Amino acid sequence: MSAVLPLSAHGRKALHSVCLAVFLTVFLMLAGGHAQAQQAGTSAPSPAGTASAGTEPNLLIGTHAAPPFVAQRADGGWYGISIDLLNEIADEVGFTYKLVDIDKDDLVASVQSGKIDAAIGAVPINGKDEARIDFTQPYYHSGIGVAVHDTNPVELSFIFKLMTSPTFLSTISLLIGPVFFFGALIWLLERRANPQQFEHRPGRGVFSGFWWATVTMTTVGYGDKAPVTFLGRLIAMAWMFIALLLASVTTAQLAAGLTSSMRESVVAGFGDLGHVRVGTVSGSPAETALKALSIPASGFDNIEAGLAALSAHKIDAFAYDKPVLDWVVQSKAGIKVSDIVFSEESYGLILPQKDALREPIDVAILNLLDTKQWDLVLKRYMPDLPD
Repeated sequence: MSAVLPLSAHGRKALHSVCLAVFLTVFLMLAGGHAQAQQAGTSAPSPAGTASAGTEPNLLIGTHAAPPFVAQRADGGWYGISIDLLNEIADEVGFTYKLVDIDKDDLVASVQSGKIDAAIGAVPINGKDEARIDFTQPYYHSGIGVAVHDTNPVELSFIFKLMTSPTFLSTISLLIGPVFFFGALIWLLERRANPQQFEHRPGRGVFSGFWWATVTMTTVGYGDKAPVTFLGRLIAMAWMFIALLLASVTTAQLAAGLTSSMRESVVAGFGDLGHVRVGTVSGSPAETALKALSIPASGFDNIEAGLAALSAHKIDAFAYDKPVLDWVVQSKAGIKVSDIVFSEESYGLILPQKDALREPIDVAILNLLDTKQWDLVLKRYMPDLPD
């Protein structure tokens, strides 16, 4: 075995230098790894809807103001049912986003073309759009609601309107004609034989005959006037039977006419929509539903224009998405949202077809819908929502 030669002074100095260099290298590598770990920690997603300092949001999401789903504050911030939902989803799935205002009619096309990564708002799930994009699991179920005049049928103004309607006046005129004819006839027959009850003077005599015919038709029968001649009594008997039949027919006609007049002004149920003037927003799901039900409707550019027409009595009912109607009508005097709801609608996020985020977003929605927190969100924006 060969002996180990002792290092010279120069060799020991070189060895010390190598050891120091190795030590410094290891130290710098450890320090650099720690710094990278800290930097990675600060890059974690920040609260939903905002980007971390120095980073960009990784999703561009389109939306459009349609309270209570989406609304915009004066400072440009967004809030509403859909926005609260989006914040929870972003926290659970782990992404940041930026909202951009896009016209409601362009949301689906913008997602399909790749202009935006997703969209959220008051766009009901439907087959036509599903052929171009993918909807997530629905997060809200509702339907088409109907706004009507807030009219009380027992108000004096409403009763006066019915009493002066063409139907009521035409029915009354049908009664006045026969009453006047038989009243005048009985006066001609009784004026000589019974001048105490049917005066000779035409003015007073005809009025007495008119009075007798009226009380006979209504079966009141005061008995203060009655014919005494044979022909007069014969005419009186004929008038009794005719009046009985006439009163029955006109009563039925009057009841039907007044009911029809009330239906023309008051929308009490879904069946009434076919008998009144209905309006909706052109191109909306409500218009499609009304057409499918063969209910004619006037089209308006937006909900405000439709409700203005309702307030001006140009239409009798306005159909649109019920949650949106509930929100907007709160500030409208003389208008209310009826209990009529038809054509069920569901709302979900809009994603590109076969998007990788669809599955985790669906899971996040289902998880949120099972919580008390979601009930509180709905109550916050729709206090009148039943429990």
